[in-house]
Amino acid sequence: MSKKRVLGRGLDDLLAQHDQDLPFLDAYGPSIGDSEGLPPGTGTDTVEQLMEAIARLLQSEGHQDTELLSKEAKSNGVQITVLSGGDKLPLVPSDLGAPGFEEGKLAADRSEATVTIVQWGIPARRLLERLCEHWSG
Repeated sequence: MSKKRVLGRGLDDLLAQHDQDLPFLDAYGPSIGDSEGLPPGTGTDTVEQLMEAIARLLQSEGHQDTELLSKEAKSNGVQITVLSGGDKLPLVPSDLGAPGFEEGKLAADRSEATVTIVQWGIPARRLLERLCEHWSG
């Protein structure tokens, strides 16, 4: 006698459970950059949101008025240009190709880098924090 294989619960069941079991998540509101039909965190942030996030992080690190970083609003994000300030930048080309970045370029002597931040996230925050640490050192 063969047993009929029964599949687990379907997506609709899981979503219904989510709505019942986790209603407190609605209090946090939608994530910044969420787009209709895309998973959370895969949308693009507006240029204004990106500029504000960059400014907040630089201010918190004590580098809001640095001549070593310039920001320019572009149609797809915020282009930043960073200068080493003496020592070589603590970057490699792959740092400028992380998710959320476009058009990353690192000078051969690592004295200057340019990248367009199109989405705020861990890679963008980590890049700016590393630069601030470099300038403070």
